[in-house]
Amino acid sequence: MNILPWHRVEFERLIGSKDRLPHALLVHGRQGIGKLSFARSLAQSLLCENPAASGVACGRCLACGWFDSANHPDFRLIEPASLAERAEDEEGREKKASLQIIIEQIRELPGFINISSHRGGPKVILIHPAEALNSSAANALLKNLEEPPARTFFLLVAHRVHYLLPTIKSRC
Repeated sequence: MNILPWHRVEFERLIGSKDRLPHALLVHGRQGIGKLSFARSLAQSLLCENPAASGVACGRCLACGWFDSANHPDFRLIEPASLAERAEDEEGREKKASLQIIIEQIRELPGFINISSHRGGPKVILIHPAEALNSSAANALLKNLEEPPARTFFLLVAHRVHYLLPTIKSRC
């Protein structure tokens, strides 16, 4: 886990008060300043089973190992298909990947957040970039943001926050 120097103060403030952390956080700013790294570090610290006294993830426990290998059962990263692995069709040609987060990705969330946690801790959903939500997906996300189950955290990362629905911003 790598906390950038310009994020350290805010990161320590958030993780130090993780018992009072809101259920949804919107991390926004110019592209290239490390917002995704910040959000991933926060997610890992929330899921860590043996955090340091400061609350920062240990990087050595089973949960941290799963997180580092992108296999943590209580974490979901939602991003456009164009940012995920490249897909091929049946003939081996590369498929054109979507630049948007589509409604089907958001419709999978209730199945994730409404079952008990695999490790007995929190669940974390990271949406990057949040402005890539198409209008249907953004409206579907509102239902999940309104009243999520206890210890469910949404981390939204946005480069252009003005593209988000005002109702999404107000719930973060």
